[in-house]
Amino acid sequence: MIARHRRDTARSRRRSGGWWRSKSGYRALVLVVSLACVIALTVLRVTDPFVVRIARETAFDLIQRLSPRDYVDAPVRIVDIDERSLERLGQWPWPRDMLAELVDRLHAAGAATVAFDFIFAEPDRLSPSRLIENPRLRSLLGLEDGEQAQVLPDNDRLFADAMRRGYVVIGFGGSSAPGPPPPVKAGFAYTGEDPAAYASQLKGGARVLPELAAAAAGVGSIALGDELSFDVVRRMPLIWSDGKRLYPSLVAEALRVVQGAKTYVIHASPATGGIQSVRIGGFEVPTEPTGELNLYYTPPRPDRYISAADIFDNDRLTELAPRIEGRIILIGTSATGLFDIRNTALGFSVPGVEIHAQALEQIISEQFLLRHDWTRGLELLALVLAALSISVMTLDSGARMALLFGGAVAVLIAIGAWDALSRYGVLIDPSFPLGGGMVVWFVATAFRYLTADRERREIRGAFSHYVHPSVLKEIERNHRDVRLGGENCELTVLFTDVRNFTQLSERIEPEEVVSFLNTLLGRLAGEIAHEAGVIDKFIGDSVMAFWNAPLRQKDHTRRACAAALRMRAAMKEMNAAGGFGLPEEIARESTIEIGIGINTGPACVGNVGSAERFNYSAIGDAVNVAARAEAACKDVGYDLVVTGSTAETVPDFAFVEAGRVRLKGKAEPVALMLLIGAAEVKASPQFTEFSQRYRLLIEALRDGRGAAIDTAMADCRSLAAALDPRLMQFLDRIPDRVDDFRPVPKPTIGLVSGG
Repeated sequence: MIARHRRDTARSRRRSGGWWRSKSGYRALVLVVSLACVIALTVLRVTDPFVVRIARETAFDLIQRLSPRDYVDAPVRIVDIDERSLERLGQWPWPRDMLAELVDRLHAAGAATVAFDFIFAEPDRLSPSRLIENPRLRSLLGLEDGEQAQVLPDNDRLFADAMRRGYVVIGFGGSSAPGPPPPVKAGFAYTGEDPAAYASQLKGGARVLPELAAAAAGVGSIALGDELSFDVVRRMPLIWSDGKRLYPSLVAEALRVVQGAKTYVIHASPATGGIQSVRIGGFEVPTEPTGELNLYYTPPRPDRYISAADIFDNDRLTELAPRIEGRIILIGTSATGLFDIRNTALGFSVPGVEIHAQALEQIISEQFLLRHDWTRGLELLALVLAALSISVMTLDSGARMALLFGGAVAVLIAIGAWDALSRYGVLIDPSFPLGGGMVVWFVATAFRYLTADRERREIRGAFSHYVHPSVLKEIERNHRDVRLGGENCELTVLFTDVRNFTQLSERIEPEEVVSFLNTLLGRLAGEIAHEAGVIDKFIGDSVMAFWNAPLRQKDHTRRACAAALRMRAAMKEMNAAGGFGLPEEIARESTIEIGIGINTGPACVGNVGSAERFNYSAIGDAVNVAARAEAACKDVGYDLVVTGSTAETVPDFAFVEAGRVRLKGKAEPVALMLLIGAAEVKASPQFTEFSQRYRLLIEALRDGRGAAIDTAMADCRSLAAALDPRLMQFLDRIPDRVDDFRPVPKPTIGLVSGG
């Protein structure tokens, strides 16, 4: 029958899945699927679609929020055309003669450079020289057609003259319509490859009034880049290109002009895929391959700002002069109606001019955010390691443990990315390794459950009738280690039996007998299940259980012995509490006791029975010896008896030699041991002293020294009362079992002489 089940199982496996149904094949297949996911994710990262970029940028934002740039007071200030300035000085745009006065006042206060975050694309329509051209105004003034009025001031000329008296940088902006290129006030030099092919592309023509551009010390783009994701400004181009020529940004020009530099030096290399850095005077600025500066923000600070209204107040200007002297002054607006509010990576909404100011601050203080070539390789390596380790954890420990492990890996990756930014200013993307690891976990888990679901149902159907649910869960987690059919293996088998059950059952009603057995056996089965044992069968008032099948257990003997001790403790508790449900008068008179026998040895375990009705059971000599060991409890006078093969594998438990006993059906006596307790009992002084006295008793028995036997017996009895009173009955029976303690005679060889 066992052989037939084994053949049927093998045929079933061949029909239902091939080589991968084995544990090694299944692991290899899941790893291949995981590796395929990693390859697909790597291709996705190389192509870098919008969703991947957004995830990466969002991750960088979160890390930067945890560790924003430390503010260092740099020589940069903002003159803000704020709501108060508009209220006091009039609506925007102001006449440019007013801007000329603003420039003169700032230079008088000691400003090193003044930079306008505005585009002056057309002549000032409020200039008197232009207003006089209005027909209605000419009619009001009584001027005939063609008649010239006296020379009127031109605001643009006044503004240009003010710019020539100091150092002023103005901005230009791109236009969708073709037009002339913006003017360039500085030269460009480069090392390596021509950077024009890599720099951010300037689309369309430039919009800047030529008269003002000629008067300015510098002209730069005020654009903040064309890759704004959800209006968050994360990078600022320092260099722009129309494909042929290079153009600076407003920030680069302000920094160049304040240093009196004439040329930008750009380092570009095809090996690194673009621009590496831009030298502006004495500052070497590392950039992205497109020439963009990664912006490293501080939270907004009011001390960056000076209201434009205060510049036109002589008393306030005198007070503010120390904050203006020797600094780059950026002129911009925070007024709500002028629509120049942008979002930073820290989650703040700030005027666009502050972003220019923060870029200047971080360049001057040399606080950069860097993306090296090796960071991208490190991110892919983190993805591979996280994905494969999560796959292995999913295989070995299940989806839940793999998810917890993945969470721990995620925390480590996130902490590493934060530490790299806060300590070294290096941007490492944690989002792709984390997202990729989650994808691989999901795929591996889904594949694992889809392929294993049928096997789990088969396993549950086969074992649910005779395995405790806790053990069944373990079998399901490790179902590929389960060996159905018949197989030979080492088992530890336990039998237990209720003492004097026949007499007890005669005194109570049949339904009370059933209730008593259900209560008792249910509790004992629970203790066996606690130690991951398999209930083989219930035989009346007896229980048979075994360990080390269907799953292998390295500590199966220890588990069996621990289960026996738990069963003994449960009996003591139930007797003390009257927990058997017996009638009150019988419960007072009767103490329910059990005997337990344990043996370890080879047996055959598998599905035994007919095709219609079978049971997962163990058969063999090891099972018979365990049953006889339980029966021997009555003969030796103790409730927990194990064979020597079991005791020798649990050396830290407390055992006492019970002699070599002839068991029914065995030709030779079997060495038995009493199981006194677990490791803490063996380590106790009481057990140590008892063991020493008991050894002297056994030696006296073997030598036949009567006086020594009496002395040792008395010593053992006095110690047994404190150690375990159950030993008293065992000691009482020793005089009738002297032969069980005799040494085993050595075999002799007979010599036959010839004549």
